[in-house]
Amino acid sequence: MGLMESLWGEQTPAEGWNVSSNPFRISLRFAPLRLSAMKEGRVDLIVSVQNTTGQSQLVSIDAMLPRHQLVGFDPTCLHKSSETRVGEILPRETKEVRVGIWANNQTKGGDYPLEVHIYSHYLNYNKVINYIKKSATLRVV
Repeated sequence: MGLMESLWGEQTPAEGWNVSSNPFRISLRFAPLRLSAMKEGRVDLIVSVQNTTGQSQLVSIDAMLPRHQLVGFDPTCLHKSSETRVGEILPRETKEVRVGIWANNQTKGGDYPLEVHIYSHYLNYNKVINYIKKSATLRVV
């Protein structure tokens, strides 16, 4: 009878388990909204991470820009990826992380795709429990 109940009956999640497979609520925005073409400048990518689970999470953020484009995470526009270790986020807590994106005097106008991965770690930053991928577009005019 236990097998049949588990197939058709209502199941409750085990205590301490996350009901949703998504442990975070993520929002991405830029400040200022865009970069100027053919000019040296910087825009901040602001990543807002809210822990939606009932337990604290160890979090890191990876951001990636397209290769062979003259935008980057440093003033020379050579670094195309950035890792930020956010640390422990308590239940229902929100943390914001700012990541600088640079352009130089050879950056052409257009839309540049940006990919952000938010990782949830176990014990230290070597083991990943879960991750979420989010995309955005940086505008250069």
